[in-house]
Amino acid sequence: MRYGRTSIIHFLSRLVMSVSGFFATIALTRILGQRQYGTYVVVLSVLAWTTMAAQFGLPQAIRKRVSEADGGNYVYAGAILQFLLYVVLAGCLWIARPYITDFVGIDAAPVVIAMLGVRLALRFVQVVLDGQQLVHVSSLLIPVEWSSRSIVQVSLVVSGVGIAGAFAGYVAGATVAVLVGLYFIDVPRTMPARDEFTSLRSFAQFSWLGSIKSRMFQSMDTLVLAVFVSHSLVAVYEVAWNLASLFAIFGSSIARTLFPEMSGISANSEDTSKIAGLLRVSLAYSGLFIIPGLVGSALVGDIILTIYGDGFRTGYRILLVLTFARLLYGYSRQFLSTIDALDRPKLTLYINVAFVGTNLLLNVLLTWRFGWYGAATATTVSSAISLAGGYYYARRLVNVTVPIGEISRQWLAALLMAGIVVAGRTLVGDSLPAGIVLVAVGGGVYFAALTALSEEFRTTVDDNIPFDIRHRWDG
Repeated sequence: MRYGRTSIIHFLSRLVMSVSGFFATIALTRILGQRQYGTYVVVLSVLAWTTMAAQFGLPQAIRKRVSEADGGNYVYAGAILQFLLYVVLAGCLWIARPYITDFVGIDAAPVVIAMLGVRLALRFVQVVLDGQQLVHVSSLLIPVEWSSRSIVQVSLVVSGVGIAGAFAGYVAGATVAVLVGLYFIDVPRTMPARDEFTSLRSFAQFSWLGSIKSRMFQSMDTLVLAVFVSHSLVAVYEVAWNLASLFAIFGSSIARTLFPEMSGISANSEDTSKIAGLLRVSLAYSGLFIIPGLVGSALVGDIILTIYGDGFRTGYRILLVLTFARLLYGYSRQFLSTIDALDRPKLTLYINVAFVGTNLLLNVLLTWRFGWYGAATATTVSSAISLAGGYYYARRLVNVTVPIGEISRQWLAALLMAGIVVAGRTLVGDSLPAGIVLVAVGGGVYFAALTALSEEFRTTVDDNIPFDIRHRWDG
């Protein structure tokens, strides 16, 4: 796996982010309480949607055009367009201030405007670095942001500032990451021409719906839930979602790492065989962590959720559904990333239309009828549709080879892990310390079993660690 080390750097960065966020979330839920934490989550959902509207497909366009390295100054052009979009959205938020206050329950518009500014700046820095094939640098901004955010949030909340401390920490973390990332960006010396703006627009006009799709997958259910259920249940749902997202980190890392490589190949050659090979690699490793995560959640998820507080155990079944949705979406993302890398955003537009329409309709209908189970089901069904559409269109562009054997070995290793965890839970009981030990043991069993079962996995590990272990596999 040629790009394994970059993927691993991104994965480890996201893992550090998740760990820091994990402990920060525990502090916030226990100090603020479920209701106030739920309010914080709702504000983040509003921010997420305004961020999506203020981007309008621009980040995907910047990443694509910068990765093509055709000499154009897409950095300045992208920055100018992004700033103009921010000004428009900030004005809209200020006008809508009374409505936002009614929906959230607090005067959140000024907070959202400040958070929107730093969020857009950080996203811009990340996609420019990705396009310049500095994914490893872009990846390191993630733990920088989350670690800074967590430190400030916990410090302020513990000192008695309350929910305002959570918002201040968000702004501080993103600001620190932006300043670090700007240092590494290579900015062309020429001023952008009209062609650069036109080129960005030509890609963004198709990719904007992808932003909506991603945002709907991330937070549409949270927004709809805020209408039908209490903020306390929203907090439980969000915690379950965050745990499910933790398992999906590596698949996301694969897609983000391989996109600029695929894009560069596509821009300079008509031969798609290498892109097809990279797609197979991404599919083979997309489920590396989330498959055992799903199995493990079914076995000890109810125990692990209690770390946030006794009331969070009710999210056990939701955790299972959302983790499965994450699994489907992870495979879907590999196909759509490949299609975009081949500069066919119109095809991803078709897929995203189907996803957005299905997700919006089902979220409203099923959440109204079945509560949070309906919201989780809507996310899962939409993910399945996206996966089917991505597979269909990717096959029209490249020779898709689904690594069924490798994926099957991951499931087999997860089932072997399950046997050990079930036996262990029978012996040690249902306490939280016992659950944490079972998670650690289960992870060790899974990777040991996969190492024994999969020659491809052994080769990948051997190719991407900083020392030679071939003799260990052979001996």
